[in-house]
Amino acid sequence: MTPSPRPTTPVTARLDWVDTARGAAIVLVVTHHAVLFATAEGLGHPAWTALNETLRLLRMPLFFFLSGLLAVRAVQRPWPDLLRRRVGNDLWVYLLWATAAFLAFTALPYARDDLPTGVRGWLDDTVLLPGNGAWYLLALALYLPAGRLLRAVPTAVLLPAAAVLAAVFGPGQLVRHSFVWSDVFTLFIFFAAGLRLRDLALRSSASVPGPTLVAVGAGATGALALAVTGLGLTQVPGVRLLVGAAAVVAGCAVAVRLAPTRTGRALADVGRRTLPVYVTHEIVLGVLVLALAPAAGTALAAPLSLVAPVLLVAAALAVCLPLRTPLTRVPWLLHAPWAAPRQPRVRPTAERVGV
Repeated sequence: MTPSPRPTTPVTARLDWVDTARGAAIVLVVTHHAVLFATAEGLGHPAWTALNETLRLLRMPLFFFLSGLLAVRAVQRPWPDLLRRRVGNDLWVYLLWATAAFLAFTALPYARDDLPTGVRGWLDDTVLLPGNGAWYLLALALYLPAGRLLRAVPTAVLLPAAAVLAAVFGPGQLVRHSFVWSDVFTLFIFFAAGLRLRDLALRSSASVPGPTLVAVGAGATGALALAVTGLGLTQVPGVRLLVGAAAVVAGCAVAVRLAPTRTGRALADVGRRTLPVYVTHEIVLGVLVLALAPAAGTALAAPLSLVAPVLLVAAALAVCLPLRTPLTRVPWLLHAPWAAPRQPRVRPTAERVGV
């Protein structure tokens, strides 16, 4: 087999719309967990639950497609460099913050299922049957070497094979064991598409149709996702893949149109800080929801359930976004010890050397 051609677009290119799309995706991730926390505390509204199930079909396909777009250079690195600086780093950050979340939710008076505690509980929650909010990093640590291993496989073979994998595991045969492992198989197609179709995505971004057509396409995608969840079709093989593919196209098109606007720039600012938001937001939400918990079971519960996720998302972003600077300054919180960014060497001046 002849290796698939490498991307001709410079892999260092970083477009504003990609950051805008990443910002929107991470906001949707925070919203997902905010709805789950509010529901666990007795402040869940059926409309939010239905919307959350619909958005579940949209957010992670877009997130992993964008991750694939930005991983092209990584999978071209030599194996030692890839394993040390990317895979090992992602695993370090995942284990560190998954452990932090496990300890936090063991200590917090949070309404949750009766889960095992101690070493066995930690092992289940982080390694064997992961179910924590940092699982994206675990998936990325598996996808990167897979992308490197499969470089010689033609795109015309890889993507259909990954699509079959997604269709087989999309109905959730592994969900009873761990939704994470099911999603790892299901979502690889979108990461692989980002890797292999990067040139096409960047070229297409220059010719996205007008705002009206983009809005219609995005609305149609949302309606499709809503119909799929409403009719209970998510267990039909291939349906999640179809909706996810539509979400990627619509999400990228909307991001291109939004990028030059004030909203787009705000989302891009969030998109450039996804890691600190991703690893901290679940713990922050777990603490914030405790402030709303006393209202459950009172006359305030019904009206509060309508706005609780919005309040939680706004508060969580207000806390998590500024954490980037302090977290970066503490060694090893966002980077493994062997992959931490090197500090620039300061050249000695006459004063420093005592001349």
